[in-house]
Amino acid sequence: MKTIVASFVVLSILFSCSSTKNSISDTHPIHSLISSRSFEFTADWANPMVTQSMNAIANSGLIPPGSTISRINLAGNPNYLKVFGDSVSANLPYYGERQFGGGYGSATGIEFNGIPEDYKQTFDTDNGKYTVSFNISDKSDRYYVIMAIFPSKSTTVVVSLNNRNSIRYEGAIEALESNIKQ
Repeated sequence: MKTIVASFVVLSILFSCSSTKNSISDTHPIHSLISSRSFEFTADWANPMVTQSMNAIANSGLIPPGSTISRINLAGNPNYLKVFGDSVSANLPYYGERQFGGGYGSATGIEFNGIPEDYKQTFDTDNGKYTVSFNISDKSDRYYVIMAIFPSKSTTVVVSLNNRNSIRYEGAIEALESNIKQ
């Protein structure tokens, strides 16, 4: 009787320790969302590069409540990065410094609209995430964008620019409604 109970306990432990093997298609329909190239990212947080100038701004009290200089809450701040067909558009707030060159035009944030260069989307089976990357230019800057999209639709976007410091955004993606005008 003791051997039966001991065998049952050992088998229970072995089965409870085995890992589940859910593929990403079992956990969320993210494959179809990314391959449709019709989705929108909305940022909840901005993570700018911390510099001496940014610290001076934080010390003067110009950072929104509930934020730090390295993590700025974007609640109530409308923003987006849309991928639709062969085009992308974005209107994201920018917190950081201009490096050199370029003018101080009317665009204070990260704003672009057009057909990107070098658009790539890859799936990492080890981490279960998609990586979408592309380059796009406007009249004053060139943007290098990398999106890390996880099965939960939580997304991290890193934007590197020619004339300004890089910035990272945290948020989520959702399917783009087909009746939205671009």
